[in-house]
Order: sequence, then C-alpha cells, then structure tokens
Amino acid sequence: MRDPTINPKLTRLRRACDMCSMRKVKCDDSNMPCRPCRELGVDCTFNRETKRRGPPNKHAEAAKAAKRSRMESAVAPPGFPSSPSPQNAAKTLMTISTDGVLDAEAIAPMPVLELLVDDFFTYIHPLAPFPHEPTFRQSFANREDRTKPEFLGLLASMIGALAASFPRSAREHLKAQHSTHLFPKAIVMIEKCRDIALLTRGSRWVLKQPKTLDDAATSYFLGLASGYTLQWNASRQFMAETLTLLRELGFSRPKHPGELPTFGSDNFAPDPMPFNHVKDQIGKRIFWCLLLGVRSFSQLGASHTDIVIAPSTPSLPYPAYPENVDDICVLANEIIHQAEGSVTLLTGFRFGIDIYTTMNGVVSLELAYGMSTLPWADQRLLLRDGLLAAKSIIDNLPPELQLGNPGDEANPLAAMEESGLQYVPPVWPNTQPPHDVRNIIKNQPMRRRQLQYEIQKANIFVSQLATRSYFVELYFNLRDVHLSEQQQTLEVEGTSEEEKAIQDADDKEILEFMSAEREIIVQNLLTVLGSISQRNLEPNGGSLINKIRQVASTLLNDAPERKGPFAIKSEEALSQLLDILVKLEKTGPVGETTRAPDPLQMTAEDEEEELRHWADLREYQLRFAANGGFAGDL
Repeated sequence: MRDPTINPKLTRLRRACDMCSMRKVKCDDSNMPCRPCRELGVDCTFNRETKRRGPPNKHAEAAKAAKRSRMESAVAPPGFPSSPSPQNAAKTLMTISTDGVLDAEAIAPMPVLELLVDDFFTYIHPLAPFPHEPTFRQSFANREDRTKPEFLGLLASMIGALAASFPRSAREHLKAQHSTHLFPKAIVMIEKCRDIALLTRGSRWVLKQPKTLDDAATSYFLGLASGYTLQWNASRQFMAETLTLLRELGFSRPKHPGELPTFGSDNFAPDPMPFNHVKDQIGKRIFWCLLLGVRSFSQLGASHTDIVIAPSTPSLPYPAYPENVDDICVLANEIIHQAEGSVTLLTGFRFGIDIYTTMNGVVSLELAYGMSTLPWADQRLLLRDGLLAAKSIIDNLPPELQLGNPGDEANPLAAMEESGLQYVPPVWPNTQPPHDVRNIIKNQPMRRRQLQYEIQKANIFVSQLATRSYFVELYFNLRDVHLSEQQQTLEVEGTSEEEKAIQDADDKEILEFMSAEREIIVQNLLTVLGSISQRNLEPNGGSLINKIRQVASTLLNDAPERKGPFAIKSEEALSQLLDILVKLEKTGPVGETTRAPDPLQMTAEDEEEELRHWADLREYQLRFAANGGFAGDL
C-alpha cells in the first residue's frame, strides 16, 4: 500500500453529507456539521444509502421495493394514505427524505403544482402580495426546490394557504389520489404542506443565520392556513414568528432620526451590498399584511395583546407603504414607476392599509392605558373620528375598484360569467376542460387583472364595512358602560340639572350619528353582498365570509332598543344570510360531515351540498337585486 504522505492526492475523503451530495458541492469533512451545511443553517446528515458500483442487482432492488411498500403500509392505514396525524405525517416525510430527495413533488406532481402556483398568484396574491412573482417563478422554473430548502418551504406554505383559503383548488388532486366517491378534505393537503415546510427548516432552524424574507413569508402563510382551519394557537405562534423575523430583518429602530425602517440592506454581508429594492418592497408588504391581519382578528374578538405591534412613534416608526407598482416593475437595483394614475395590484392593497389604520387611535389607547382611562367625551370623539375616516376612504377609489352590479353590461367580467367559463381545479393527468377560466386569463392578461381587481374590490368593501361596524359597536358598548357608571354617580353624589342637560346635548349629536350609521351599515351590507359573485368571494372565503358573518350577527343579535326601522325590517333577510354563511363555514377546509366514516374525509354528496350552499347564496343575491335592493321584500 502506498504511503499517503508521499502523494496526498490519493487520500480518499469520507463520503459527502446528504446536502452536499444533493447540491454537488465539496463537503468539508474537518468539522461536524460541515461548513456548507452551517452556512445554509440545515442539518448535516448521512441518511442516504450508499449506491454500489456496477449494474443494478435485480434481486436487491426487488427486496428494497418490498421493504418500502411495507413501511408505507405501516405508516398509512389502507384507503387513507394521506392521514394528517402528526405522527403519520412525520413518518411519511421521514420516508420521503430518507428514500429520496425531498422536493416539490412531495406536495403534488409538477403539472398540478404549476396550476396551483398559477392559482395562488391569481387569487391569493392580490390580498397578500408576496413573494415577488417574477423572482419566484424563475426559481420555480429552475427547480430550486431541490437545492434550496427555504424555497421548498415557501412553496409548501403557499400551497397550504391556497388550499386553506380556497379548498376547492386542491379537491380534484385529492380525488385523483383516492376516489371520486370518498376522498380527504382540504385539511389533509394543508397539514401535509405544513409538515413539509417545517421539515425543510430542520431542528436547528432557530439557530440559522441569516434568516430571510422567504422565511418570514413562510411563517405568515403557515399562520394564515392555521387561522383558516381554526387552529388559533398555531396561527398566533406563526404570526408572532413572522413579526420576530421582520424585526430581525429591518423593522427596528432607525440609526438616524427621521428615517423609516427598510428591508433592502444585508446586515450580515461581510462587505457592504447594494440596496436591494425587491427585498425592501417584499419586506414592507409582509409587514403591512401582518398588521392588517392582526387588526382584522381584533375586530373578530381577539385581544390586541395577542400579537403586539406597537403604535408607530418617532423613535420606532412603521415602514413606509410599499410602492404603488406591479412586481414586474420592481427590480433589485431600481423601481420603475408606472404612469401616474395607473391602477396596479398594489393600489387596492394600499387602500386596505388605509382602512385598518383608521383603528390606530383606539389600538394605541388600548395598548397603553385602556379606553376606560379616557373621559367619555373623548372616547366618543375618538370613535366618531375613526368612523368618519373609514367612511371617507372609498370616496377616493379609482373606477376599477368601485362597486358595481356583477350583471352590469359595463362589467367586463359579466361576459365571462355568461359564457359559462368558471374556475376548474387541476384535473391532471387529464387536460383542463375548455370552460376553465384559465384559458381566458392566460391568453388575455387584462382579464386576469380584472378578476384580481374584483377580488380586491370585494375585500376593500367588506373590510370597510367590518371596520365601520367595529367602531359603531364599540361606541354603543362603551356608552352603556358610561351610562351605568353615571347612574351610580348620580345616586352617590347627585348632579345638577344644568350639568346633566349640557352632557346630554353633547352626547345627543354623536348618538344620532352612530344610530344612523348602524342603519346605513345594514343597507350597505346587503348591497355589497348583492354585488359580489361567488367567483370573487370563494377564493378568499375564509377571510371574507368571517367578516360578513361577524357584521351580520352583530346587527342581528343587537339589543332591540338599538335597532332602527330598516334594521328591524331587515331582520329576516339578515337571518337568512347568516344561516347561509354558517353553512358555508361548516363546509370549509375542516367542516364536519356525517356521511363519511372518517371526519377527515368527504363524499361526493358533501361536495354537492357545498355547491348547493353557494347556489343558495347566489339565489339570495339575485332576489335582493330583483327587489331593487330592498331587504324587506326578500
């Protein structure tokens, strides 16, 4: 044997770790974990099987295949291989990562994934405008899911959020895996995506440096999917994680007074790097989307202290609004500004920010001292001003985002609906049918943009209604507290008739304004709902239906003395609406079923029932429109 010290080149290194082997890079064997794995922040493992040289051994391959099938049958019980049980999902993913490379096809076959990615950017991206679409699509085309674990995690979280928000998008894929008569609910796909996203992070992800905006986006989408599937603790955990990552990546105290936080600088690079506008814009979009989500949850009853985003102050201000430009105009080294007056995909998003920031005064006071520390006169002025600000926002909407009748000839999407075109989930390995709306929006990009405007329009008007209802209900609740305390004070101390008259006069004007506003909200709710089609409501149903149901139930279940003539006349219409919305919620990604033997499965009859509920909502809308928008005749 030759002495290795004479010719060191003949010294054979130990085999490379799994990640270095997959990336085809040199594995540093001097330390454990190796240097490339440390830089990526992933686990350094040696789990892959060593391949023997020479032609394959048929007997050995047959034995391995038999062993693999035994393991798979042990992991998943017959007839339901995609069980979302955490233990089974973990075993399944460990089998995937051990027997082969964990990549995007662990989520779904690539033809299905391509359609689901298209769906995400068509239906979800208008309300959560990240990641950067051109960059993501390039990485997806380059199959970076095989080389970058954080990209695979981002992809999995996006598909999970799509399935949670738009359960029908994954249904045909789940049917193809099982049968058309008995197949898993969307929750199976959602939890599978979550498990894959978490597996890509590894056990040492908390120690990974530097973290990226892709990590923050992944956490946000995981939190969004958890919220839509009513897993509130997990949702809060992921949303809090998103906020922590944003603080680490740029949402921190500026170095110089007057500056605003940015996300385009790389604080971990050894040498100064050019400012990256793509990172900066995506960081700002994630921040504002998170803030809107926190405000929306607080309107539904969550505490402001669940996830605390402190009010903007001169020493720690909020980031600036994201630029009002489409993704195609955001480059790493510059932002190409579009013509003034252009309605971009960020226009509607920025109006959404305007709506929820009208709550700033209330949120600041609640987090600092509590509303009760403010005198009643100041409380009612604060709520009135917030309500007026929320009402004024839609006055500035461009024509593309104004509410109209979905059947109006001026609506360019009315022809699409009349022609029989509709959303069809991916039906691979079969080809998409001719009536799939993708056939139009792929060949005519403006049709896709008009569809996205409709989705944003629905969100803007429903969010504005929910915010107005929030201010009105908070006013009446605080007024009841004030009247109760005032009665106790009168009994103990006594108040002169003159003082009481002054107080009543001051309160009367705002009371009349708030009472009238409640009536207007009832009318606007029915009008808005009559103007939004299933095509625009269903893809983000988890969010919009929740908001509509909250407003309707608040108006319906209010004290009789607070209801005006129109609210009383509309009680039956609101009751019908609430009944339909509750049924739609129950047929969501985790809705209960009595037909399937397993609660995580659904039958063809369950699917038909869901479609009937959507048809009931459509019939309700048409009856409302036929009666000229007068709820009393419904």
